[in-house]
Amino acid sequence: MADRGFPTHCPCGARVSRRTSKTPTNPGRLFHSCPYGNENNPNHLFKWTDLCMVEEIEDIKLNIDGLQMASVDTEKVVHVCQSQIENLTIQNSACCSLVRTLKNEISGIEQEIKDAHMELRSLKNMVACVVVLFVVYKLCT
Repeated sequence: MADRGFPTHCPCGARVSRRTSKTPTNPGRLFHSCPYGNENNPNHLFKWTDLCMVEEIEDIKLNIDGLQMASVDTEKVVHVCQSQIENLTIQNSACCSLVRTLKNEISGIEQEIKDAHMELRSLKNMVACVVVLFVVYKLCT
């Protein structure tokens, strides 16, 4: 693939330039060549521009096909992600509802604990009064 399309450098390292043919067999035909070579010298680059263009177009078509396939795959992944987001949103709503229910239950239990604590204080005070009355009764009799 490296030698396809528009060349920029010759294998010898020289920068390639685009020129116009002045030969009778290819008048006005564009080509890319090394400044040190020609069409018959295999050691230096020579390539017709129209062939370069065909290679570029073929490579671009392959890239476009690849991008279209990747786009379809990406679209499928997006749909899967959207579905997962919808499921997670539903699960999140259910969890929030459960948390609210549990908070209400905890608040009720906390109130029951406060009420039980108050009852316990009342019982403690009653027991203290009974003990004091019993002591007073024993002392008086």
